[in-house]
Amino acid sequence: MTSKPKVAVIMSVYGNDNEDDFVRAIESILSQHYSCDLLIYQDGPVNHLVDSVINKYSSNPSVIIFNSPINKGLAHALNTMIEYCLKSHYKYIARMDSDDISRVSRIERQVNFLEINSHIHVVGTFCKEFGSSFCLERKTLPTEHEDLLNFSITRCPFIHPTVMFRVSVFSSGHRYPENTVLTEDMALWFELLKAGYIFHNINEVLLDFQITEKTIIRRTSFKKSIGEFKIRMKNMILLKKINLKNFFLITAKLALSFTPSFIIKTAYKNLR
Repeated sequence: MTSKPKVAVIMSVYGNDNEDDFVRAIESILSQHYSCDLLIYQDGPVNHLVDSVINKYSSNPSVIIFNSPINKGLAHALNTMIEYCLKSHYKYIARMDSDDISRVSRIERQVNFLEINSHIHVVGTFCKEFGSSFCLERKTLPTEHEDLLNFSITRCPFIHPTVMFRVSVFSSGHRYPENTVLTEDMALWFELLKAGYIFHNINEVLLDFQITEKTIIRRTSFKKSIGEFKIRMKNMILLKKINLKNFFLITAKLALSFTPSFIIKTAYKNLR
């Protein structure tokens, strides 16, 4: 009998993350129709309530805990867990955030898709947003690779916590870049696109994605926006996607960092 492909879900928790959100995120993975391991990286000190959640789940055989006494950032946390996965015979690695909710069929749907479509290396899904007045009931993205390649120049081709990778993507040496400011996922997407990896999004909502007022402000902070502008401009050139529309959209996202928050909220749905 052929064994089922082994899956690891990697999640980082840090600072003052909310313990109720954290528990909900954990349970959404442990309740999956497709059994998988959950790797949790404690990135620096956390509040005592989150710490108690980590201690509670540390005895679960499906949960593997990593920790650092100081905050080293999301990219470092993800890369540490990826290194563990490479040594532990996983076939697929899925992402998850500590405040989102994976729907019970998510892992099963993504594994089945990758098993059938051997030419696809990274697969994401659609999501439903919750937590603010400007959320989308159904956030959609392009599904086919060529469309995602074009889309990636000005916007993110994946909803990061919905993504599942083939482990082979990382065994070839790729990692989340650790020298970026809140743009480690975008930098990785460009790295993989330039290396010829194939992307896809499943046309289905398989994750509930929490978004708050603070999320919007953080994503349009000046420091993050400058970093994103440089990365996008550089890769627009390297991927030979130079045109007026792309230049305008990249510049427009940079301009948001100088914009009052109420305008950012209005523009967010169109410029993300």
